[in-house]
Parts: sequence; structure tokens; C-alpha cells
Amino acid sequence: MAANDGIRIPLRDQLWLLMDRPDNLMYINCLVWFAEIPDWDEVTRAIQTRMVEAHPVFHRVPVRRGRRWYWVDDPDYDISNHLVRSRLPEPGGRAEAEAYIAEQMAVQLPKGQPLWRAEYIEGYHGHEGEQEGALILFRVQHGVVDGIRLTQLVLGLCDHEDDSSLPSVGRDLAPSGGGILGAVTGAGAGLAKDSWGIARGVTGATLRFPLTLARLARDVAAPGRSLTRVPTRVVESLTDNINAENRTANTYRGVFRLLFEPRSPELSWSGKSHAEKKVSWIAGLDLAAVKRVAKVHDTTVTTVMLAAVSKALTEYLDTQGDRRVSDINLMVPMAVSPVGDELPEELGNHITLILMRLPLWVDDTDELIEAITTSMTRVRYSLEPHVNFATMLTVAVTPGPVAHAVIDLFANKTVGQLTSVPGPVSTVSLAGTPVSGMLGWVPMSGDQALGICIFSYDGTVSVGIATDAELIPEPGAVAGMIEGQFTTFEGWYDED
Repeated sequence: MAANDGIRIPLRDQLWLLMDRPDNLMYINCLVWFAEIPDWDEVTRAIQTRMVEAHPVFHRVPVRRGRRWYWVDDPDYDISNHLVRSRLPEPGGRAEAEAYIAEQMAVQLPKGQPLWRAEYIEGYHGHEGEQEGALILFRVQHGVVDGIRLTQLVLGLCDHEDDSSLPSVGRDLAPSGGGILGAVTGAGAGLAKDSWGIARGVTGATLRFPLTLARLARDVAAPGRSLTRVPTRVVESLTDNINAENRTANTYRGVFRLLFEPRSPELSWSGKSHAEKKVSWIAGLDLAAVKRVAKVHDTTVTTVMLAAVSKALTEYLDTQGDRRVSDINLMVPMAVSPVGDELPEELGNHITLILMRLPLWVDDTDELIEAITTSMTRVRYSLEPHVNFATMLTVAVTPGPVAHAVIDLFANKTVGQLTSVPGPVSTVSLAGTPVSGMLGWVPMSGDQALGICIFSYDGTVSVGIATDAELIPEPGAVAGMIEGQFTTFEGWYDED
């Protein structure tokens, strides 16, 4: 098919393209802020040359032909239709910025036009100092590009003060080639070794049966004595005795959870989703201090961030008078191939999703970090990402109502979405104006109540919080609790 007749939309993009609903628009929202007002003409020129001209999908619209979808050039494309100028109401502080952005998140982009918009927002005084600054809010439908690549795309609009490259994000799920099938076939080579490890683990579980049974009873009872949780808790309790790097056991464990994990337990944030969202964010967390905490606990920055999120969500549930639950599930995007400086002309989605078990109500930081590390290790050493990716492609070819039902089934096993992306280690500038900070908000699906995005930039860490306005009406409280947890960690106040 000729280019002007359209480019067929891959199934992995079609899935996200058709997931929009009035109560949960499948848009990725990315915010960049400045301590001064950039030259908007220069910003427009950067967007035109580095984004639109470099990636044709930004001047294409999705068109259905029979059972297939295509990206087709918009004959009426005009970049001015995608650039909006606005101004925050006085006094233009964080509260006004958060309220305005939350309002925009519920606004659907015009149909029949390319599915993106960049809004130039002036009158921002939420940064340090009295000088007026500005914001740019990028909104892109998920079918166009995934969140990791959108972050790299926005950073590609910027100029770097040094020659340092962007951190590589993601890992190749099939580094030896052959795609998903090749990875699954290659995993068979380690089956014998894994089976021996499983046998030893089961033997160990038999010897430690009283302790295993006690832990199982605790785990089943903790989420509210729900018998629907017994199957997955049994499998998890048994596989806890098997080495965390056993790929076969971890794959069985992950697939079993994907199929049989029940709906997220009923808590104060449970309920049907609503169109209205609220947002908040944390900016300026000292990355060096986070690294000091990671060093003290012999772990990674990501694990420390997740530990802070765990403790904060525990605190939030406590303030709401919720019963204790041992853990919750979060849906976490994972790149299926590394992303560096250079993005391909055709963007699209190159991610899969995993269910991450986040422990709650764990007071001891070392115990919490060990539990999070083990959970992440079991996903890393498994074929769970591959299975989930294949499941997503299967859902993409099912009829719309069936696809929506399946998406809800999996989404409602989780409380919300969480993503973590490393950014530049030094300052970048857009149109000659230094970028003060950057973060994003991931879209939610089903009846999810919470979205969390962690982003590091120029020696600091930002955390974006998005919530369903009725299920979690005060995201700022959650943000404050996350920020407050870091000061309780050993090593936070140590000197470098």
C-alpha cells in the first residue's frame, strides 16, 4: 500500500488507540516547567522540526477500513490546531497549576485530527523566586506512542549542555533475536536446571511446612479473609521457597497471578471510575540523598522510591481508617526493547505490562526493601512480560466489547499504574530556555484510582500523582506523604 493511502496500525498500537472511554481517556500527559518564559516561536519551531517532521504519525489520523486500522495523512493538517496558548488564574501557584492540568486531563482531543496537543501555559509562579515562569503540557493519545518514548521525544526537543547521552530505558526481552517466540523457546534450555531448583524448593517447603502454612494463613487472612485469594496465595507461598532467579517457577507464578488474581481488595479508594481527575506532584527531591539511602540499604534508587511509595500508601490508608492489607497490586509498564537517544521514525508502543506486588504495613525498612527486591527479581527472571505482551496482542484482535471486558478484568486486579523513567543527569534547554523540571501522569484504565510516575532529572527526582477525583480526592496528601517518608530513611541526612 502506498504511503499516501495509509500505514497499517500495528496491533500493539491499535489496542491503546481503542481504549479511550469518557471516564478514562487513554492519554499520556507530560509536563515541562520553566523559571522564565521561553520564546514560543522557537518552541514551535522545535516541535515542528524535531517532532512533527521527524515522526509522520503526528500529522496522521487513524482511519478504519473494514477490520483494519491505518494511519492516514491529514489533508487539513495545520500545526496551529495542536498548539494552544493559555494563562493560569491568579496567583498562578502550584494549586492553580494542578487544578488547571487536572481539568485538561478530562478533555478529549478533537476527532478527525492527529491525536496530540501541546499547550503553552504562562502565569506560573509555582517555582522558587518571584519571576514569572511557564509550563508546557503535552497530551498524546497512547496509540501514537508509549510513555517512555514520549519522554525521550520531549527530551529530543531540547539541547543538552554536555555530551552525555540519555540513560537507556528498558531491556531487550529477546536479546538473541527471534522475538517473543524465540525468547520462550530459548528459555527451554534452562528448564532442567530450573526443575531441579523447583524440586529442592518443594523439598524445603515440606521440611518447613509448619512455617509455610503459618505464612499462608497470614497472607490469606490479611487481605480480608477472602477465599478468592487462596489460589494465588498458595502458589506464592510455595514458590517463596524457590530461588528468586528460577525462571520457570517465576513464570508459573506470574501466569497464575495473571489468570487467577482476584479483584483488588475493597478499600476507601475502591469504586467505579469517574471522568474527573486530580493531580499533584513532588519536585526537587535530592537524588544524591536517595542514592545515599540506597547505599545504606544495599539496594537501588528505584527500590528506595518504591519503599517510600509503600510507606506513604500505608499511611494514607491508615488515615482513611482502612483495614490492614498485606499488599496491593500495581500495573507497571515495561519496555520490551531498550530506548536511547535515537528514536525510530515510526514511534508506536513497545511496552508490556506486569502486575507488581507492593507490600504494605511493613514497618522495618530493610524487610520492606527485601520484599520489594524479591518481587522485582521474580519478574525480571521470568517470562511474565512475554506472556503479558502476547495477551495484549490477543486482546487487540477481539471485538470491542470483549476487549474492554478483558482489559477491565486485568486492570481491576490492581489499584493503579506506576512507572519510573530515568532522565538526563544534567540541565537541558528548550528553545534556549533551561528546563527547570519535568514529569508525567500515566493514564488509568478500568476502575483504577491512582497513577504514579517517577522521573529523575539533573540531580533531582520528581513524582507525579494522578487520581480519580472521587476515589482519592486529595492527591496532594498522598504526594506529601511520599515526600515525608524519605526523611525517615537511614542515610538521608548523611554527608557525601
